[in-house]
Amino acid sequence: MLELYHYEPYANSMKVMMCLQEKGVEFTSHYVDLLKFEQHAPELIALNANGQVPVLVHDGRVITESTMINEYLDDAFPEPPLRPADPYERARMRIFSKFVDEVLMPSVSRLGWQFRFRDFAQAIPEAEFAERMSHVPLKEIREKWSTIHGAGFTDEQLEDSRRQIRWVIETMEDMLDGEIWLCGGAYSLADINAYPNVEGGFRNYAEYCDAAHAPRTAEWLARVAAR
Repeated sequence: MLELYHYEPYANSMKVMMCLQEKGVEFTSHYVDLLKFEQHAPELIALNANGQVPVLVHDGRVITESTMINEYLDDAFPEPPLRPADPYERARMRIFSKFVDEVLMPSVSRLGWQFRFRDFAQAIPEAEFAERMSHVPLKEIREKWSTIHGAGFTDEQLEDSRRQIRWVIETMEDMLDGEIWLCGGAYSLADINAYPNVEGGFRNYAEYCDAAHAPRTAEWLARVAAR
């Protein structure tokens, strides 16, 4: 039995849902509403002590972290394969996925916290906000909520996030020179792992992330979306 605890098709939850779609694997969906703080409910904490989604449960065994979940799914359900057969290209796929996880995702996330969730956070009364935060296990997540509940991220922090997004998009433009997909000439976990955050970059940083500045990436986005 395969179960997925996820937010709506967005960010890291989308990565896993995309992989499952490619595999054609049936699963039980458990929607977790982040704006109701359902990710910090005791039943979710029992599955992931960090209080985060997505969480995959396969025959009672729990797997967390979206990039690792997708690698697990490619091992557990090998057809169609979503990792290059060539060891060099597979290494490139993993290196690029690490780049996305460590550079692109935090940068897009910061813009999302500021411009997608700040109004919501600021509308929460102080007493309720303090009670909510008492159930958030990770200090880093409590600090993000507190930041957007208060003054928000600084202009310098937001510009640094934009700089890092530009860095990743410029890297993708080079990778897509003469190529349809990012690694190994075929659609892979590199494309799946990148898509939600690149799509988020195009929404949250439209003045740079567009077809004029990143034409190959824009065409790649359309190809992935068509799947």
